[in-house]
Amino acid sequence: MAKISYKIGGMSCVNCAQNIEKSFQNVSVVQSATVNFTLEIGTFEGEIDKPEVIKVIEETLERLGHTFSPLDGTSKENEDQEQTKDLKIFVFSLTLSLGLLFFHMGPGKNLVSLKTSWMIQFILSTPIWIFVGLPFQKALIHFIRTGQSNMNTLIGLGTTVAYLYSSVLTFAVVLFNQQFTSFTIYFEAVGFIISFVYLGKVFEQKAKKKAKESLDALFKLQSKNALLLEEDKETSIPLSQVKKGQTLRVKPGDKIPVDGKVLRGISHIDESSMTGEPIPILKEKKGKVFAGTINLDGVLDFKATKVGKETFLSRLSQFVEEAQLKKAPIQLYADKISSFFVPIILIISFITLFSWIYFGTSAHALSDALSKMIAVLVIACPCALGLATPTAVIVSTGKASRHGVLISGGDIIEGSNSIDHIIFDKTGTLTEGKPLVEDIVYLIDKNNFPEEEVNSLCRYSEHPLSISIHSFLKDKKVPYRDPDKFEVVPGRGIKGQVNDSHFLIGSETFLKEEKVTLPDNTTSLENNTSRVYISQNKKIIGIFLLKDRLKEGVKETIHKIQALNLKVSLLSGDNEETTKWVSKELNLNHYLAKVSPFEKANYIKELQEKGSKVIMVGDGINDGPALSQADVSISMGTGTDLAISASDITIVKGDIEKVLLFLKLSKRTMNIIRQNLFLSFIYNILCIPLAAGLFQPFLGWSFPPLFASLAMGLSSLSVVLNSLRIKYGSEERNPISR
Repeated sequence: MAKISYKIGGMSCVNCAQNIEKSFQNVSVVQSATVNFTLEIGTFEGEIDKPEVIKVIEETLERLGHTFSPLDGTSKENEDQEQTKDLKIFVFSLTLSLGLLFFHMGPGKNLVSLKTSWMIQFILSTPIWIFVGLPFQKALIHFIRTGQSNMNTLIGLGTTVAYLYSSVLTFAVVLFNQQFTSFTIYFEAVGFIISFVYLGKVFEQKAKKKAKESLDALFKLQSKNALLLEEDKETSIPLSQVKKGQTLRVKPGDKIPVDGKVLRGISHIDESSMTGEPIPILKEKKGKVFAGTINLDGVLDFKATKVGKETFLSRLSQFVEEAQLKKAPIQLYADKISSFFVPIILIISFITLFSWIYFGTSAHALSDALSKMIAVLVIACPCALGLATPTAVIVSTGKASRHGVLISGGDIIEGSNSIDHIIFDKTGTLTEGKPLVEDIVYLIDKNNFPEEEVNSLCRYSEHPLSISIHSFLKDKKVPYRDPDKFEVVPGRGIKGQVNDSHFLIGSETFLKEEKVTLPDNTTSLENNTSRVYISQNKKIIGIFLLKDRLKEGVKETIHKIQALNLKVSLLSGDNEETTKWVSKELNLNHYLAKVSPFEKANYIKELQEKGSKVIMVGDGINDGPALSQADVSISMGTGTDLAISASDITIVKGDIEKVLLFLKLSKRTMNIIRQNLFLSFIYNILCIPLAAGLFQPFLGWSFPPLFASLAMGLSSLSVVLNSLRIKYGSEERNPISR
């Protein structure tokens, strides 16, 4: 199954997104449909390579009354054009509305007769109702035809009732000379309601654009051209024409167009856009370069290794985009409430109408009842409720990505707020993961120790201890060759065969499991060292002693995490002494040594069965089972070339301080979401009764449709602006901003 994404226009509130998702549930060729109202993006999964499937998706969107375009580089340009168009429509509508106000209650009221004034207002309001308000009238017709409603349905019904009622009165006066001077017309309400809704849309789009800046910034990192090098001749070609294996040249100040490996040259590369680290990285022959990073001071020739959607920048953009499409559980509740919201408001509006007609005491009972019905329809705002969660998630995930913290969705942000226990792997997570060989304990004659065979086997392993042993022996000029047999036993060590000898290289536990007898006199060996045992033909022949060091800033970060009332534990496959030393240095709550990847997972499961919610922080390689078992998993990357979709959260440069920053950011994001939901709920709870005239008999308070339309726009805007506080929060309240 493949996915395709569209930029979808014509959505007025979260109900529109829900209606699209529901409609596609009945489309057999589409397996799933996810629509994000805030991003205005719909992602559809199915056999996308078949043209007939694409046709069905586009026909369904068209039938639902939405505009759409494939999500590509032109989407942002179209979005800017759409905003400019909306602003022009607002200016046009507002100009006519001011004319309506001039004749309804301004100086123009006394310049002409009542009959002429009403006719002028009819003429001015008609283009607003028919052309500017077309989306609202379409929504009303769609509701009558299908029963599916959204915010536009409320605006459409309110303005249509006001327009038709006023038109009937106007033509009764003009054509039949009926005297309705005691009645009120609402042409100015039609004009200003539609104008203010459009103004709210313009402001909302600008605020949403701010919320999406992080994702847009990732797209801007992409270079449009590449400098192809063929037979020492430079040719500028479009990025889309770059192929794997081609040699490209990048000059000082230029962006790297695709991922690659350096062939010639030395230069510093600014990778801050990818990792959040400000210090440039030196790149030379065999060094890896990544699309979107900037070459600073030298000329580099490199071989293209990943192009198009395979580059790290493309995968990062896709990751962030998909993360922002994922819904947090709290958003699902808000969406469910929104789905009932519009029908309930329609019922309340008609109850308001008939109540004021029946119980109203004024001489203008019908006119007054219509005014309050229109105000209820206009002031109700499911939009704010629908924006409460996704805007905060978009700002939060986008901000985190700029600092090298990749969060896979809003559900992860919400899930992290119930965590009470965080577990760390040791090697590569709390420690540098680059232990150095301190000593070798020879248990056979030193001259007979098979250094070449050990070096040959360690060369093929990716484990940090094996890499260190290979580096140590390589520095000693020990040769190596391809082993006859080689096997990695995860969490244990290496099995291999070289020159007819069978070797086991790994932990004490590993050799015991393989029935190798260990010496009894190892208690005198230095503590705080990692031990790698070497067995040849089931006989122990030596022990490599390696020492790692804690990462810079680990102590301070762990103490700050503990200050958040979280228990912190350490699980390691290393020996008891080393693991105990790390735990003591960091003052951890608990530690376990000599545990396999599956034993780590079982330990987490036991904690969960006792009611704990657990975060597991590991290197993403040997910690796979534990990362999968945890409620939230954090993978510590050691560079930009990593599997960014392997865990819930990926920290690109493996900086443990970013774990603390994520915890604080997720907590702040959830606080903002709760504030947004409170704002949207309290707005509707207070304003709907006010618009319905509930307080008028006791306090004399009323809310004309004109002010209702303005208040409705401000409610959505307040939620979006509150979400932007995540991005612009102070350093003291939001440490990730530094």
